[in-house]
Order: sequence, then structure tokens, then C-alpha cells
Amino acid sequence: MILVTGASGTIGSELLRELVRQGEPVRAAVHVRPLHVDGVDTCSIDYDRAETLPPALEGIDTLFLLSQKVAHEKPMVDAAREAGVRRIVYISSFGADTDTFIVGQLHREIELRIQETGMAWTFLRPNYLMQNFITLMGDDIRNEDAFYDSIGDARVSRIDTRDISHVAARVLTESGHENCAYELSGPEAITHHHAAEVLSEALGRRIRYVELDDDSFRRRLISQGVPEDFAGFIEDVNRRNRNGETHDDRLTDHVRNILGREPTPFSRFCRDYAPLLERQ
Repeated sequence: MILVTGASGTIGSELLRELVRQGEPVRAAVHVRPLHVDGVDTCSIDYDRAETLPPALEGIDTLFLLSQKVAHEKPMVDAAREAGVRRIVYISSFGADTDTFIVGQLHREIELRIQETGMAWTFLRPNYLMQNFITLMGDDIRNEDAFYDSIGDARVSRIDTRDISHVAARVLTESGHENCAYELSGPEAITHHHAAEVLSEALGRRIRYVELDDDSFRRRLISQGVPEDFAGFIEDVNRRNRNGETHDDRLTDHVRNILGREPTPFSRFCRDYAPLLERQ
């Protein structure tokens, strides 16, 4: 049986639907948001309460590991080893094995911890998510026909979370992916200015990208409820992208090789999600 953590999130929920469609035995683990899926065994876990982890892992062969906080993943890795889980498929971050920035380093620590357990592993390392235009910028697009950022003209090969979920489903249910790491990108690296043009065409109204300086962007995030430390992290990442210190414009062929098709283009994403960005 497969245990899917983060089952109510953007990636986990799509993965769960795909596994159910394939008839795979699966258990969904949730923490914050409740989840009710016909035919799916659901359990509740709390990463801050270690005693909730072993029951969720009982009878599990393969663990799909995804959490909003990287620190939460360490106790789950340890609990999986103790429970006799044979394999972990872990959602890491783009270029985690070479990244010198804090997020990549944190994910790499988890990767190494998984490798040290002796369990078979597969690391999925996706780039920035197209769905960030919904979850992080959606309110501004709906209310102001604009989105705000400080990334300048940097190009990023964003990926649709649906592609990540479908790759995960293949990796979880097929052999041949053991002890492999896959960097996952979209089919093109685009700037925010280009993204605004594509959004405008899909929504039938002009959408603007408003470029802010670092300080203004950080203060805007904080005013919207983003914690100060996380706002500072986003500011630093944007600065590194502007200065060419990242490889977030890199294109990879792992989605194509695993799924047998091209990754979803940003234009298709915009058309599919247009109803969620209509004016309020």
C-alpha cells in the first residue's frame, strides 16, 4: 500500500485522484485540511506528535513524502524506517544537490537522511510551480488585473503541478525508478512579462506584471500576512534569479521521458485555470 502525505494539497490531491483512478491501494494522510475520498483509507497525522506517525505507516510499503515544512520530514523518514517501509518517493526542490541556498540545502539534508536509511528512494525535484499564479497571486489578478513581484526579467522554467503528480504516480507504480533523482521543469523558461501576456490572452483582459524593488515587495508580502522570515527568503530568491545566480531557467526532459509527452505549457495552464482568475 502507498501512503500519500500532503494528500489535501495541490500536488497530493491530484496524485491521490490518479492513484485511485489506477486502482492502486492507497492511504491518504492529512494534517490540517480534512479529506474525504471514496474508497480511500484516510488517517490524520501531526508531525509535532510523533505517536501519530506509526499508525499511519502500518502496512505501508511505499511512502510519498511531501510537507509544507521541511523540518517535519525528518521524523517521518525515521518513522518510515522503523515501520519497515521499503521505499520513499520524496518531493524535493530543483537542483537540491547543488543548490547553495537554504531551501535547497534543507531538502538535500532530507535526501541524504533518506539515503542513509537503506530504503529505496526516488527524488522528484520540481522547479517553481505554475499554480503559484493561483495560490500566491490569484487575489491580485482577480481584484487588480495585476500581479506583483521583484524577480525582474529572470526566466524560470515553471512546471504545472499536475505534471508533477502524474510523474509521481508513474514513479510510485512502475519499477525502474529506484534510487533515481529527477529534475522536473516545464517546457519553456519564461519571464513574468511574458506570463502577463499569456494570462491576458487566456482571461480576455489585460493583466499587468508590476515589478517592485526588493524592499517594497517584502513589505507587501508582510502586509498580506506572509511571515517576515519567509518574505525575506522570497526576496533573496528573487534577487538571486535577477543576478543570474540560479539555474531556474534550465529545461529538463524527465517529464517527457517518464510520461511519454511534453510537459504542460504555460498557455495551457492559463486556459485551464482561467475560471479561477475571473474578476470578483
